[in-house]
Amino acid sequence: MRGAICNAVVLACAVVVGCHDEHWLTYPWDDRRVLCSDAIDDLTATAPWDVVQDQMEIAEGTDSVLLLHAHIPGTTVSMAAIKRVLLMADQHHLAYLTFRELDPRATPRAGLALAFDDNSIDAWFGLRDLLAAHRAHVTFFVTRWYSRSDQERAELRELADDGHDVEPHSVHHLHAPDYVQAHGLAAYLDDEMQPSIDGLIEAGYPPPNTYAYPFGEHTDELDRAILETVPRVRVSPGSCPY
Repeated sequence: MRGAICNAVVLACAVVVGCHDEHWLTYPWDDRRVLCSDAIDDLTATAPWDVVQDQMEIAEGTDSVLLLHAHIPGTTVSMAAIKRVLLMADQHHLAYLTFRELDPRATPRAGLALAFDDNSIDAWFGLRDLLAAHRAHVTFFVTRWYSRSDQERAELRELADDGHDVEPHSVHHLHAPDYVQAHGLAAYLDDEMQPSIDGLIEAGYPPPNTYAYPFGEHTDELDRAILETVPRVRVSPGSCPY
């Protein structure tokens, strides 16, 4: 019965979103290096709750990990939406995993890899008690690290000490394909990708596991180049490769 439900969900997903296989939005613990995540921001867009529900069923039924992200609590995503996705994950018995834990050598298990993007560290820090109440570890993809205040940097360190992951999300949050078209691939790597990694490493964070493209936009050329430096890249529906 579960298999029939999952097959129907995948078919509906393919029609509505244009995805290509069952695991377009979940990580099945294989060697894929380009991962696709969908946004749950409900204040600046319409959150795809039907997709979230369907993909949680697939994650639970196939021991895979659903990838979701949001941006600014209280501005782009409501607290109600964050609480809703955490409650849904609990109901589907999904473990909370960071991107650093998505290792093909690990024992497969059903999970949710929830992330928050950009640089709203104060707002992220305000989620600390809620995440702890659900025993949830998440990933923070950080951009504009160079302009973060001492207080924000201290807050992010506390979040990392709580067990959350910190990963790079470029320097200035620009459209990567456009930047490459205007300035060349080497310029994007030197101006946007590598400094965003170096800044976090210099601050004491471990080498990155995943680089998240701003706006989820990528090209095969960018993937090949960046994957020489990091194990994985993260994209968004619309440019999902699966």
